[in-house]
Amino acid sequence: MDKHFYSMGEVLAYLKSNNISDVEERARYVQHFIDKENMDIGYEYDRYMEYGASNFSSVVTEHNKKKKECILWCVNHYLSLNRNTRVIDNACDTIRKFGTGCGTSASSCGMSSLHKEIEEKVAKLVGKEKAILFPTGFSANVAAISYLVGANDLIIFDRECHSSIINGLKLSNAKWISFKHNNVLDLKSKIKKYENSYDNIFVVVESAYSMSGDLAPLKEIIELKKDFKFYLYVDEAHTFGIYGDKGQGYCYHEGVTEDVDFIMSTLSKSTASIGGFIAAKEKYCSLLKWSDPYVFQACMSPADASVVLSSLEEIERNPWMIKEIHKKNSYMRELLKSKGFNLGNSQSPIIPIFIEDHEKLRMVVRDLYDEGIYSTPICYPAVKLNEGRIRLILNLGHTVEHINITVEALEKICSKHNCLA
Repeated sequence: MDKHFYSMGEVLAYLKSNNISDVEERARYVQHFIDKENMDIGYEYDRYMEYGASNFSSVVTEHNKKKKECILWCVNHYLSLNRNTRVIDNACDTIRKFGTGCGTSASSCGMSSLHKEIEEKVAKLVGKEKAILFPTGFSANVAAISYLVGANDLIIFDRECHSSIINGLKLSNAKWISFKHNNVLDLKSKIKKYENSYDNIFVVVESAYSMSGDLAPLKEIIELKKDFKFYLYVDEAHTFGIYGDKGQGYCYHEGVTEDVDFIMSTLSKSTASIGGFIAAKEKYCSLLKWSDPYVFQACMSPADASVVLSSLEEIERNPWMIKEIHKKNSYMRELLKSKGFNLGNSQSPIIPIFIEDHEKLRMVVRDLYDEGIYSTPICYPAVKLNEGRIRLILNLGHTVEHINITVEALEKICSKHNCLA
């Protein structure tokens, strides 16, 4: 293997562009790259947190078991509720009362009263008739998009949509096409072109995009409903819990809930647990109960359900948390901009630092780790090959000191590698 790669993204892109499909050959390329990295700076994607997710934690490099205390910027627990003592105590009490796992799927009596309470609370919170609970956010998207859409339908999706949405598209029987990221004019032209060619059109977007931090132009998309008939599906994974005065989400924040047909979110981010939901009219939720991910997948555990309920209660009782994370988001963004960083069009607590060059991205991540600051590099296939970046995912638990230390280190290291832009 003479070809030199600077990232796993380059390896995967090489395999794809050269149509290398043999499992042995693909595995050799991947393992060779990992072994090479472990002989040098260590393979970033094999690092893990010694004691679980936090804003400051011991990060372990798997191949040599070396530990490093780091400020962490790769965790999606926006409100840091995974470390909230009341949430933890309630989860412990729940295990004693409800046991550990559910043992079966929802359709075969796997749910408990806790699961049903989540469905009721979430439906009311986001403003829909009904909500249906799934074991993960990934499976919620896969289920809804693959099962709701028929063979004579068209799905038009934002090209930055998450892998779970893309997998749902691929499993559906529908035709699907993308529109340019957050480009309402491009979306309009595609709806207009195909409006008479299919039984139904489904438009799929995310309220906040996980790789860029961009917020969707929901109001402008809703305006298209005045002239065209289509269903709108919004993935609120990165906004549920932190937008709206009680965490209702970005659809509520923008005042468009009534015109959004399907609201989806994970429960693994702001509510610090696992699981996902679809909220919609009752008839659509009834239909989704016959999707494969609902019928053939075990329910989330009672303890996880308890964490969701406790987190929702904490958000409702403490509206200051939502205000505070957005205050910190504004502070960090302004500080980064003052140092010359280009944050693109991002607005949410996902802050991208764009570094297109794979070698420079690798070096910046290494040097930040040496300084006690850690986030994984984002490269292909999560983004396009020339769109590498570091994501700084701001959590409530991050202090102003954490922010200042991180920005200072970023400025120094990115200047060193000539990638401050």
